[in-house]
Amino acid sequence: MSENIVEYLRELSVESLFKSKTFFEVWQIWKNEIDNYTSNKTPNQILNLGDNLADIFRSTGSAGRSQSKVSAGGNVWEALICWYLNLCLIGRRTIVVRNQKNLIPEPVADAITVNYSNFVSNTESGLIAITFPDEADYKKDIDEINVQDINGNKVPVYTRQKINYKKIIDALCTRDFQKIEIHIIRCKTNWNDTAQLPMLWNMVYAAKGFNESNISIGRNGYSIHDIKRFTYSFVTVPTNNLKNFKPGSTAVKRVINLSGGNYWGHSTESGIASSVKEMLNRNLTSGAQTNHLDTLKEELNKLNDEYSYFKINNNA
Repeated sequence: MSENIVEYLRELSVESLFKSKTFFEVWQIWKNEIDNYTSNKTPNQILNLGDNLADIFRSTGSAGRSQSKVSAGGNVWEALICWYLNLCLIGRRTIVVRNQKNLIPEPVADAITVNYSNFVSNTESGLIAITFPDEADYKKDIDEINVQDINGNKVPVYTRQKINYKKIIDALCTRDFQKIEIHIIRCKTNWNDTAQLPMLWNMVYAAKGFNESNISIGRNGYSIHDIKRFTYSFVTVPTNNLKNFKPGSTAVKRVINLSGGNYWGHSTESGIASSVKEMLNRNLTSGAQTNHLDTLKEELNKLNDEYSYFKINNNA
């Protein structure tokens, strides 16, 4: 079966989610909930899952909020968002990955690194959406890719009979760095307790310079200021009472000006938060010539084979 490098990375990203014991366990319940919302697996049903992700997430909730449960909840919420966005992006040149060294192209990891004197950090990056350029190497079969590394040597497609993914994608992103888009997506289960962090990180990434503060963005010659587009978004369940959030609420004001927008797992509420599904049209639209619904229409009939790693079936 032929596969391009983008879809191969999407598969690695989604498969890594199910390697988490917690995510695998809750998935047995979430899958039933998802099937209820997407009985016919139509493009609109898939896209509109974004309006119901909070309810799906809460279907495995339990009383009590110990620190370990809060942490686990945050991780599986992030995983659910990663799963959903990748499903909506099948057939497009945009993928969403967690902040894992073995998945993120090295130039991308370098570009989002924040340097404070000799201390480096990008731990607040959460999910990273990457839109690759409309170039042949991202659409052709992996076996046909011919790319050179930074030393001018041809990158072998296979090593020890396995796809040499990391070196291939690093070489491609090095070559096409100025043409890619990077979108950081920060996921949290609550809102009030965490809204200040996305606000501050968005300010750091948006700044062009820090004068004498010894803060800089990027390393090894790569910076978000040199790519085609960069955004920073916040996605929450939230676990807080929805009635507490109004246009004038402090938590809402803190994230209202994020470059990528603020979202939650419910339908859009004007002046408060947008549904997660709106992120696709706002930030992640340039990965194909057609819109997301048209792409899904073409790709959803492959859920039982090429995209079986999403672990939902198309019974239509």
